Amino acid sequence: MDRMTRERPLTRQEKVKIVGSLLKQAPPEEFYEAFSDLRLLVGDDSLLCPEAASLCALHNKLYFTPVMRKECEVLLTRHNELEEKHFLDSQRQVSFKFDHVRKEASEFQAHPQEDEKGEAWRRALYEGLKAYVSSHYPGGICSVFIKDTAIRKILIACIAGRLHRPSAFWNGLWKSEWTFTLTPTSTSTQVAGTIMVQAHYFEDGNIHLTVCKDVAENLPVTTETQTSQDFVKLLEDADNQFQDGLMEEYKRMSNTHLKAFRRQLPITHSTIDWEKIVTAKIVEAPAVQ
Repeated sequence: MDRMTRERPLTRQEKVKIVGSLLKQAPPEEFYEAFSDLRLLVGDDSLLCPEAASLCALHNKLYFTPVMRKECEVLLTRHNELEEKHFLDSQRQVSFKFDHVRKEASEFQAHPQEDEKGEAWRRALYEGLKAYVSSHYPGGICSVFIKDTAIRKILIACIAGRLHRPSAFWNGLWKSEWTFTLTPTSTSTQVAGTIMVQAHYFEDGNIHLTVCKDVAENLPVTTETQTSQDFVKLLEDADNQFQDGLMEEYKRMSNTHLKAFRRQLPITHSTIDWEKIVTAKIVEAPAVQ
């Protein structure tokens, strides 16, 4: 009975769930390649194509896909999603529609912020964060959003730095998300952050690395400018600690796991030219009469 259960065909819902899980883990900048491969494996366009838009949207928001246009420069996240397919660029104060499949932005409209005090905090945080990202993240982008409630303001800072090197057989993503709350009487606040690094190396093999770290630190609240500077210093310290830990782990893995991945060379200590050997055999093979 158990064997029959294990060998039963997957239902359509189960296939969609598995594909969604695999695409959620797709390496940065490789979503469309992964989707094409899974499409061939599943062999059912009537199943996958209707799900394509929602799967693309999930991936774009999860990995902070950047939108770089003259009208806006912002990361796509769940925090600045206004409604389905519509997002907000708080810095440029514009909203726009985004086609997740084609990665195209359109229908730009003015979207001014109503809370001037909250906007002053958000803009100060963005200016400080942008200077840090520009000097530490090659090609990196940051976005800062604010959410108002009756008694508090919630500030969310998002960072994403991407490197895509298909000719060198690797690509990577470093992203982080930081949140803290302000109230009229705040003298300090708790910052909650999550840093994630994802890397994919695929020359003569396939190594996929994903590392996450949660951060919780106290932040003094004074003026907009000083609090922004203190926040950036907190973030920089967390980034440095995380990077130091990654380097230590990489050194350890180089002598253990990564070493085990490498194919041992023959006694001549040189790689074998298999193509040359096959060609020689073809030439030497006697003609069949």
